[in-house]
Amino acid sequence: MDYSNLELLYLLAAAFGTAILHSVGGFAGALLMAIAVAPVLGVKETVPVVAVAMMISHATRAWLFRKAVDWGAFRMLFLFGFPFIVAGVMFYVDMSDRGVALFLGSFLLVSLPLRRVLSGRSIAVPRPAIAAVAVPYGFLSGTSFGAGMILAPFMLGAGIAGEALLATVAVAGVVLNLTKTIAFGLSPLLTLELAALGAVLGLCTFPGHAVGRWIVRRTSIRVHTVVLETFVAFGAIYMLWKGLMG
Repeated sequence: MDYSNLELLYLLAAAFGTAILHSVGGFAGALLMAIAVAPVLGVKETVPVVAVAMMISHATRAWLFRKAVDWGAFRMLFLFGFPFIVAGVMFYVDMSDRGVALFLGSFLLVSLPLRRVLSGRSIAVPRPAIAAVAVPYGFLSGTSFGAGMILAPFMLGAGIAGEALLATVAVAGVVLNLTKTIAFGLSPLLTLELAALGAVLGLCTFPGHAVGRWIVRRTSIRVHTVVLETFVAFGAIYMLWKGLMG
């Protein structure tokens, strides 16, 4: 890891800034950070580093909402999603840099209309169906970020809402990103230096969330959504460009 002081300053500012956007918009915190840091870290290194950062970021939310966790739903997510998280990481590690860029760019592009379709909806399912949703959730989580958007409608449909939803997804996020960190750490992709950088980026999200909460009370939700979706669209174009030109 050989970054200039200016690049390191940019990475810290990116973690802080995307945490603000995450708090303001309420979604895609990891996606936003990945888009912002990819030009410096490199596309392929972005996912493991951001996994470390988001493990720390989710840990704060999990602690704040710990009393509201639906542990039954969490166990289903973990038991059925865990093997596919590992499979997703293995798939990711074996991909070429160009393949990773094209995959992430395509996922970002699809995430924009998908979020609009799924936002605020609930898909009525019995609670055991969460185990089935955990399979694609786990695999996509192992290879990218933002898979929570496909999970939320099914959680709502199973009667898990409000603080219980926030708390359960936060705990799942901690375990998910811990699993990814360990799996990437066993590969050549995540070095100790990159893991340390990810931890520092995670710590930079704390003040960003505080600033985001201050902003969200003073601007409209529509403005938040337009800003975030524009940012994600530019990220998708950048990733696809790197893949096509690589």
